[in-house]
Amino acid sequence: MYRLLSSILFLTVLCSAADKVPAPDAEVVARLVEIPGKMPANDLYSYVYIFKYKIVRVVSGQVKEKEILVGQYNPRMAREQIKDKMDAMVGGNLQTFKAGELHHLKLVKPLAKVWKDAVEDEYFDDTSERWFALQTDLEKK
Repeated sequence: MYRLLSSILFLTVLCSAADKVPAPDAEVVARLVEIPGKMPANDLYSYVYIFKYKIVRVVSGQVKEKEILVGQYNPRMAREQIKDKMDAMVGGNLQTFKAGELHHLKLVKPLAKVWKDAVEDEYFDDTSERWFALQTDLEKK
């Protein structure tokens, strides 16, 4: 009986977490244009850092802009090493962020749909909407 109740509780928690992960609004291949400023360390708090990307190809969804601003959760960490409350929301194979690289991104907007805490954003004069990266993979050239 205890095992059955434990299994039901585990599946309930697992399904609840999956329900909170939004479906991507768009999937794109984009070039990381720049890494503005300096990313803070992750030892004090978790944050989303805003990067500028240039769209190379839209895989699915609609992205009308040629450049977009994308929030990446705790970007000093490899995507697969994120094992905190955002583990279900963030994925991919990217190890480190380097300007000039191509990334395959699954995106949701607005950023606040997923993240409502600290945001490091050097693009304070840019009023365009911020996307959130659910998945970031290094795109093979």
